[in-house]
Amino acid sequence: MASEQQMKNPLLVGRAIRAQLEHEVPQDLPLERDFHEGTDYTITDHVQDLHAKLTKDPRTLQLFTSLVHHIHAFARENLPTHEEWLNTVKFLTRCGKESDNYKNEFNMLSDTLGLSVLIDELNHPKPPGCTESCEEGPFWTEDMPEMPSGSSVSAPDTTGENLYFEATIKNTKGEGIKDAIIDLWQADGDGVYDVQEPEKQGTNDRGRIHAEDSGFFCYRGILPTAYPIPSDGPVGDMLRLLGRHPHRSSHLHFLLKAPGYDELTTALYPAHSPFLGTDPVFATKKSLICEVVTETDPKRWKEMGYKDDEVRNGRVWVWKYNFVLASLDEVRELKMSQRESSKVKL
Repeated sequence: MASEQQMKNPLLVGRAIRAQLEHEVPQDLPLERDFHEGTDYTITDHVQDLHAKLTKDPRTLQLFTSLVHHIHAFARENLPTHEEWLNTVKFLTRCGKESDNYKNEFNMLSDTLGLSVLIDELNHPKPPGCTESCEEGPFWTEDMPEMPSGSSVSAPDTTGENLYFEATIKNTKGEGIKDAIIDLWQADGDGVYDVQEPEKQGTNDRGRIHAEDSGFFCYRGILPTAYPIPSDGPVGDMLRLLGRHPHRSSHLHFLLKAPGYDELTTALYPAHSPFLGTDPVFATKKSLICEVVTETDPKRWKEMGYKDDEVRNGRVWVWKYNFVLASLDEVRELKMSQRESSKVKL
């Protein structure tokens, strides 16, 4: 183990380290034991021992102990060659280099490997009967225009067919939830979000609605269509290598908040959409797939808030759903139960 004096000796330590030592002297440990694969003390043991002695934060130590264990187990199980591991490193390097504020390859990597879904489910467990969650994706924005229930969220010239959406927000006892706020956003009939068309002024196909005391809300919009996630980078190459595609099913996004209830981010999918079983980010779940019907009666259009000249192609698509939120207490109890179950398995 080197002393602080040794660390500052120019015969032993270079200029860069000597400069850093002005601010922090690292803890050094002697190499007391050799490590070799196939013995009772491997590189895995050595890494874990070093972290156990030096890492101060218990949660950080727990996470990295598990990470090292599983990564090393992957290597032993699959025996990757140097070339295969170098290709992996190159792939991850590309993910970093080709990421920006509008296309984060690492986020998409997490999504397309199902990790984002798993982390969401672990953090937001749901009692039976509650609406399932999914990732919000990259297109939610802070500047949601506030509007009353029954409003139109789409500009008159928006591409696509008319959609009327209505829903209730209830708890697990079947009671309507008061003071619920809904953020909603979606692609238009071309599969394009407003933020993808910066030349257009203002927001479109999104809004923030305060539900009625009963938990009911509704709005008029546009029937969304399917669209691809970016596939011109390393994640796109990975999907093609795996025989997968980058196309997301048609969907509506929702973020629901209410005092005393677990925040819900989710999306709903029309049953007529393609790609429901091959969603590249694994956000589709059977309970979120909805039958959407068409209404051709002009009297019903007026009841929904449409004027005669607003309805296109002689029909309005009608989409209904009943959201069920878990209370904060219910989620807290579920997490505690899961943790206890995990301890028993370990």
